Parts: sequence; structure tokens; C-alpha cells
Amino acid sequence: MAALIALAVIAVLAAGAFAGIVGMVSIAIHGEEKNHTLRAEATGTVMRVGRWLNGVYIHAPRGKAADREKTLV
Repeated sequence: MAALIALAVIAVLAAGAFAGIVGMVSIAIHGEEKNHTLRAEATGTVMRVGRWLNGVYIHAPRGKAADREKTLV
């Protein structure tokens, strides 16, 4: 009986963690679509975590090297 209760507690905790992750990703996706910010840097922690969980990254050069790469020759 104790094993069954322990299994039920583990199942409830796992379901809660899964629901939290899905909720975080949903909030991040909604924010990205609302603000049209997918091509720019993430605007906050929720957006950053949502992008990380979805595997979406911005590969944009930064700094002086970026200015040199944009210069027309």
C-alpha cells in the first residue's frame, strides 16, 4: 500500500512539472507572437526560457565585428 501511495505522489509531481513546462512554453509563445519579437533578442526571462525549451535561437553577430560584416564592399 505504501508503494502505491509513493507511486501516486511521484505521478502527481511529474504531471505538475510537465504542466508547468507546457505553461511556460505557452506563455512564451504567446508573448513572442503578440510582440513580433522572434527576430530580435528575447525581451525577458520567460521568453528566453521558452526559446531555450523550444530550441529557437537567434544567431546574429554582435559588436564591432557585426558592423564590419554589414559593410558593403
